[in-house]
Amino acid sequence: MRQASPVRWLALVLLLATACTAPAPSPASPAGQPVPPTQAAPASGNITLAILREPTGFIDFNQGAKPGGANNAAQIVHQSLVVVDEAGRYVPQLAAELTSVDRGTWRINSDGSMDTTWKLRPNVKWHDGTPFTSADLLFAFTVKKDPDIAWSSLGRPDLMESATAPDPLTLVIHWSTPYFDADRGQDLVPLPQHLVGDLYASDKASLQFSPRFSTTFVGLGPYRLERWEAGAFMQFSRFDDYFQGTPPFNSVTLKFLGDPNTMVANVLSGAVDVLLPLGLDVEAAQELERRWAGTGNQVRYNIQDTLWYVQVQFRPDYARPTNGLTDRSVRAALYQATDRQALVDVATSRAAPIADSWFNPRDAIRPDVDSAIPQFPYDLARAQQLLRDAGWTRGADGTLVNGQTRDHFEIELRGNQAGGIEKRLNVVADGWKAVGADVQLNVVPTARASDAEYASTFPGGFVFFSQGRLFWQNRLHSSSIAAPANRWTGRNRGGYRNPRVDTLLDQIVVTIDPRLRVPLQRQLLQEQLGDVALMPLYWEVTPVVTVQGITGPIGGQDDVISNFFGWRRA
Repeated sequence: MRQASPVRWLALVLLLATACTAPAPSPASPAGQPVPPTQAAPASGNITLAILREPTGFIDFNQGAKPGGANNAAQIVHQSLVVVDEAGRYVPQLAAELTSVDRGTWRINSDGSMDTTWKLRPNVKWHDGTPFTSADLLFAFTVKKDPDIAWSSLGRPDLMESATAPDPLTLVIHWSTPYFDADRGQDLVPLPQHLVGDLYASDKASLQFSPRFSTTFVGLGPYRLERWEAGAFMQFSRFDDYFQGTPPFNSVTLKFLGDPNTMVANVLSGAVDVLLPLGLDVEAAQELERRWAGTGNQVRYNIQDTLWYVQVQFRPDYARPTNGLTDRSVRAALYQATDRQALVDVATSRAAPIADSWFNPRDAIRPDVDSAIPQFPYDLARAQQLLRDAGWTRGADGTLVNGQTRDHFEIELRGNQAGGIEKRLNVVADGWKAVGADVQLNVVPTARASDAEYASTFPGGFVFFSQGRLFWQNRLHSSSIAAPANRWTGRNRGGYRNPRVDTLLDQIVVTIDPRLRVPLQRQLLQEQLGDVALMPLYWEVTPVVTVQGITGPIGGQDDVISNFFGWRRA
């Protein structure tokens, strides 16, 4: 039997929402005991959030995005040195200030090593009342650097050689070499040494599985964990000694609803105030938005740092047709034959912004580099001219033929099996076909998506997505080319090689002053995108659903709830 589409299911949910919603869990008192449920939004300031999947804990030893919004839970109860705000800027949270070249807290030494000095906010306390100090970060550094602890990384802890805590509010990290992202504090996740230090000393293997990181967690955030009902919800209470002031909500409930239709039903019935990503897809969110028109309830579409793009095969041994995508004019032609607006319309129902680079519209550096971004507007006539310049003209059947080799322009366009990938591939293929390419689509089955060699030896274009920042870090550095020598694990899967790009990338990662990185970033954009090293398509967006009256800094690029203390109920 054919499965009903998500939109049809959503329509059914919209009709039956109030009849099928389970009651919300009762808010808990500070002692963890249930109190009578409220019938309406209370004046005392309670809020109920919902995510799709239940978290495994609050300290993520396997760092990265988690399915179903599970990573949103941590910022309710814990904090970071630095977070990204809704405008895409890095701002201090536990840190009193960002490390700075001007203030001398970020410097390169005469021997080529580097030091970063973190100044911490005073009067920060763990939820049990114990002061948070630099000793907790020094302990976290020790755990992160321990080869016996399986703790994945978002930054470069391998470059961090040593750490010292000269006073309770200062941590100094000594680096073996300059690293441009050291001011983010990515691998300095605060750990409560007074609660897990003894366990680390006596039983390292059990550390990451300790309930101290999950059901009995003690953190530094505005709310503390009172109750975790497995498979159902978490209950949090206000932490009155929070360092930024008294949190606005008396209690916070985080429900795990497991199904997008159930999420819609709960928010329609009033059992939930906010649906956090990743839960609803764009199509379902837009259906809800239409139903809510004029009510004051809102659906926001937050731009994420996830870039959809076309990877290009550059290695002649694999690239087909010969003299096809290995030619810059051909790459530019196919990019200008790609209707990105049509792609956004089809893939995201017009909710996502078109991409022209790896800097998204909300990136804080975007205004400084915008004018350096080469533009390739949709223009079939220009695309046809570029193909003629490269020696490709239409034959009698309308298909491109190379004037020297007599090869026909047969090209594969590939994408991994995922929701909506066929739609994306077809829109891109339609533009390429319009200028005479014979495009063959290849939807890679899930079982083969993990085959690194297969993923790196594609012959044409590969529609894929990745974090935007990776392209100006190392995604297209020649040292990252996937090859047999590295078991095809290199991130540069198309084999792009450009000495000028390598030089710029190498300069950027050792330039610690953000102001001095801007001209390098501009040069990189002009060189790498001018060479059509990749074809940016659009930025991913994620819906955030809020009922009327919920305000605050809702929506960062990395974490929607990273500034949860600023949320309010009007």
